[in-house]
Amino acid sequence: MWWLLLLPSLLFADTNSTDERVVGTFYFNPMFGHVHQSAIRTSASLTTIQCSHPVKVIESSKISVSKEWAYVQVADYRGFIRKEFLSVKRPECFQGKYPRFFDAFNLDLSELYYWGRLNDQFIQGETRVK
Repeated sequence: MWWLLLLPSLLFADTNSTDERVVGTFYFNPMFGHVHQSAIRTSASLTTIQCSHPVKVIESSKISVSKEWAYVQVADYRGFIRKEFLSVKRPECFQGKYPRFFDAFNLDLSELYYWGRLNDQFIQGETRVK
């Protein structure tokens, strides 16, 4: 019956061990954006981030990601960011170039969220309008 005492520790043992590895640290390029819950533009936001925020890109055998998305860790959050928004070098951001002007906007958290969502939906490219 001594094995009954070990049963709870066996049931709640860490089963999340994977062959995860950090590919590298990259930087977020756009002014505002989101770490998404899944690799879809319209998925729920885990957190909002700003330009030049460091992002750890992770490879994991348990997470399959399309070529357009990266599986990332930002602070305590793990989620997805489009690869086109990441750069190897720290970008020169509007917030850094013009800090007094940017601070005068006095953006609150909900405004940062909505500007990030707008950026997620914005598609750059050539127009087909003639």
